[in-house]
Amino acid sequence: MKIAYLGKIQLSDVDLSYLHEAQQLSDVTLIMEVTPRFMRGPAFNIATMYPKSGVFKAVEAYPEFQKYADFIDIDKFYVVNTPGRLWQLKSFWTQFLLLLFLIRGRFDVLHLAWPPNVYEFILYVLRRKMMLTVHDPFPHTGNDSFIVRLRRKFAFQLIPRLVILNKAQRQDFLNCYHLPPERVINSRLSCYTYLRTVPKDLAQVPEKGTYILFAGKISPYKGLDFLLPAMAKVHACCPDCRLIVAGGGKYHFDIAKYQSLDYIDIRNRFIPDEELVALIDHSAFLVCPYTDATQSGVIMSAYAFNKPVIATNVGGLPEMVEHHRYGLIVKEKDEQALADSIIQMWTQPALVERFSGQIAKDYSKGEKSWKAIAEEMCKNQYK
Repeated sequence: MKIAYLGKIQLSDVDLSYLHEAQQLSDVTLIMEVTPRFMRGPAFNIATMYPKSGVFKAVEAYPEFQKYADFIDIDKFYVVNTPGRLWQLKSFWTQFLLLLFLIRGRFDVLHLAWPPNVYEFILYVLRRKMMLTVHDPFPHTGNDSFIVRLRRKFAFQLIPRLVILNKAQRQDFLNCYHLPPERVINSRLSCYTYLRTVPKDLAQVPEKGTYILFAGKISPYKGLDFLLPAMAKVHACCPDCRLIVAGGGKYHFDIAKYQSLDYIDIRNRFIPDEELVALIDHSAFLVCPYTDATQSGVIMSAYAFNKPVIATNVGGLPEMVEHHRYGLIVKEKDEQALADSIIQMWTQPALVERFSGQIAKDYSKGEKSWKAIAEEMCKNQYK
């Protein structure tokens, strides 16, 4: 059984962590798109694009990818490379080259990590071999558009097997897209183990004291407009509690008054992995105050370093942060609930330590580990 895993650079934290286990069980080849729009993500930060279009061995086009040679099978890692201006038009050609590559490779299964873009629609020629991991059963607030809906409609109608990563949204997903239950496979995420291979940039960690962390790309659904005012309530009770907001993006509200506060450190820029892992590892815990959600890669990044999480009661987050096992679940869009939960965990280090121990125990082995997920996928779904 030969599997082509069509990953995305923006999902490389999931892809690498999963493939680390899956490649030990099956013949899995990773194929990742690189374009001027997609040059950096959780695991990759490409400074200069390879100048040729086509499908290439990843390390031949980008020698810096060699750093993952001890984590995945680097000989089975390819890039679909489309450089230069008008790359979206050129991508129709490179996706045709990818189609030829897949046909010549005689792959039995094509596992897609994201609904195909319009220029990738040619791959539907092989749709009978496809399965798709649906990271977002429903588009996040602010991330919906006609093109997004079009891509999702085609993908959910044409791809025979869909993998969903939380149970909470399964029935709504089936109902919304009129899908028969047998087409939708239940799976889950585990912690992003690839982060443990990344060297820590300790220069980015505050010299004095610990802190709590919000990490990830800034979007309206992330709930920062509730977390930042909640920190004023926290500061009044716990003046030594500081928040770092680490992630780039456009704010949908005025953050000027928060930028001058000495207990809030806003880093509105792309955060390299080396900085991210250092910030997570030295934090007390993370906060995910989302107003809507599916799963959260931030939570799985936190769990890679056994860090507890405060999250809101939306989407699949309560499945990921079992209340009083791996952290706390609070009501969404509630500043006071956020403040109370932060104060509770900040003032009870024994509670944080207990949560951390449970994360280490449950995600290192058993059904929540990547090994168990990969075994399930390789034995039961890649067929």
